[in-house]
Amino acid sequence: MRTLPVRARRRLHLADRRRAATRLLLSALAVVALTACDTVTGTGSPEAAATVGGEDIPIATVEDRFEQASANPQVAQQLEGDDSGQFEAQVQSQILSQLILAEIVTQWADELGIEASQAELDAERESVIEQLGGEDQFQQAVEQAGLSEEQVDDQLRQQVLQTKIAAEVGAGEEVTDAQIEDFYEENKDARFGERAQARHILVEGRAKAEQIRRQLDDGGDFAELAQENSTDPGSKDNGGDLGEVTSGQTVPAFEEAVFGAEEGEIVGPVQTQFGFHIIEVTGKTPAQTLEESREEIETELTQSTQNEGLQQALMERAGEAEVEVNPRFGTWDPETGTVTPEEPLGAASEAGASDPAAVPSEGAAPSEQTSE
Repeated sequence: MRTLPVRARRRLHLADRRRAATRLLLSALAVVALTACDTVTGTGSPEAAATVGGEDIPIATVEDRFEQASANPQVAQQLEGDDSGQFEAQVQSQILSQLILAEIVTQWADELGIEASQAELDAERESVIEQLGGEDQFQQAVEQAGLSEEQVDDQLRQQVLQTKIAAEVGAGEEVTDAQIEDFYEENKDARFGERAQARHILVEGRAKAEQIRRQLDDGGDFAELAQENSTDPGSKDNGGDLGEVTSGQTVPAFEEAVFGAEEGEIVGPVQTQFGFHIIEVTGKTPAQTLEESREEIETELTQSTQNEGLQQALMERAGEAEVEVNPRFGTWDPETGTVTPEEPLGAASEAGASDPAAVPSEGAAPSEQTSE
């Protein structure tokens, strides 16, 4: 466990945005094995898992997603232990629900004459990369999901289309000055307050800390001393670098030392519950005023309210859409915009067999009855 965060987040919403971006790229993990069906179904096509507004969603598409998911150890393990078929049915309905909603969005965009240009896809890609923390993290997420470049583009296109639809239909309420001011006050210190860049060397005893401090005063290299002596596994290999530190992110004694120091100053030993720290402040960034932050806050709040409005409008659209689902996958619930799976055959009997209170069927042989 890291004793101190390696890098502070300048924006409080960044973690949520990273999770959203990750869900965007990892949605292919929520899939299950679906074999081909040769019988005529409620969709009117033996190859369709669902039909939306006359457009088929092929079973083969879901099968491709399963091949991607099966490479993920966690998904494979759950499928392997899914004797009742319940997990398979649940995940199956989730992925089909996503595909149906994606088709609804695509048809909605066509009606509005909305398209996603390559430049817009590139911009969205860069935004996701930033939200995930860099190109390496982006590629790692893509690799983990087993997505092809074409599938990444498809998901980015969905994001672009939804954003443009929200603007077109006027989804969301107008952001007021009062909302902007309230947001600023709520996040004044942690998000818009003064920030510092710092590195530290953490050791257990004061004597050791004072020895390191003397070495630094005599011209010792901070990064080398951190790598050789620091007990903080989260930063020692980076020369003790903690990245950006904001108010409320670290323990009080550490924060007081960091923000009480000048840029370039070395302070310590500073004692906390983790041990003794020698700290160097490598940079300082002044706090942002309300006016300096206003445009950024307004953009964020506008996007938030648009997203909420779009989700409501999308659910209304889903309720009106002509959706037919292959019965083997379940039934379409227009109120929630999801596919509800049918209970797998044998699930009820397996549940009863595992229940100690279950009454054996009349006439069952003694060896078949449950015994304690």
